[in-house]
Amino acid sequence: MTTVAGGGESRTRARRGKAARIAAGVTAGVAALVMAVLLWSSPERFGLPPSPELFERVRTEGRSSEAFIFVWTLIAIPVAGLLHTPLALARRAKIDAGWALIAGYWLHVAVTAGVAWHVQDFFPATDSPGKNGGWFGAAIMTVIGTPLFVVGSGGVFRQVREGDTTAVAQIRDQLAAVTVLCCTLIGAVTGLTVGFGFAFPRDGFPAMFLPGGILWGLLAGAALGMRAGALLTSSADSRRRMTADAKSFARTAAAMLACCLCVSQLGRLLPVWAVALIGLPAPFVLFVVAGRCEQLGRWVEYRRIEVPKGALY
Repeated sequence: MTTVAGGGESRTRARRGKAARIAAGVTAGVAALVMAVLLWSSPERFGLPPSPELFERVRTEGRSSEAFIFVWTLIAIPVAGLLHTPLALARRAKIDAGWALIAGYWLHVAVTAGVAWHVQDFFPATDSPGKNGGWFGAAIMTVIGTPLFVVGSGGVFRQVREGDTTAVAQIRDQLAAVTVLCCTLIGAVTGLTVGFGFAFPRDGFPAMFLPGGILWGLLAGAALGMRAGALLTSSADSRRRMTADAKSFARTAAAMLACCLCVSQLGRLLPVWAVALIGLPAPFVLFVVAGRCEQLGRWVEYRRIEVPKGALY
């Protein structure tokens, strides 16, 4: 009876802790939104000039919505860290290591903001449907969403229990997981962008866009992420698995890209709608044929993208 009661009490504490972490993350998001709106609308409240030069430049170039996403994220990350710190202290998590991770993720978002400023021209123009639909903004959230989630959920504050791996090992596993997911999502966005702008021939772009673009880009990003993650993880078994996965994803991405390029050449003979109809099932047909052909199966493999268990929360 004592064991059952103790187990129930432990589960109750776990549920309360999870609810508190969710509440802290949501509160951080709302508080950061309010602060971002105030900063954007009334910068003088924060000791800035009424119309800072950078703000005017952003508005003039029509980048207000994308800039606001970065401003909100750069505020939300430290606010979430502050709100999660008392909860982390209560469960005796590693505070200094957690704030080191927060600083690293904040820097990642800041660098991404600088890169985004220069790559926006590769996306649809301001008056195109893709731009009006928030394609670039969605791409930004896709790229920076992983570190934002990890900080917002309090996953940066690692708790070392008896019998678990060390704090350093947990931090390395989390960095490996974040690297894999970020590279994978960046690859998917890159594949979509390259596919949308494909012009060899232009009528063949649907084969390089969806779903081909997102698939070969995602797999190429996963290959890069797995290779980098293998260098970061502390487990020898994880390192071997991630290295093997990286090689497999790289081969599959190359085969997928070759398939999409071949199908896109039909645009020299067929209209756009016909290329789209053929290009839609082509990547999936490639996997089916690879399952029946041994030689192609050496290049095209279906593998799940796996990260170290429990590394993100």
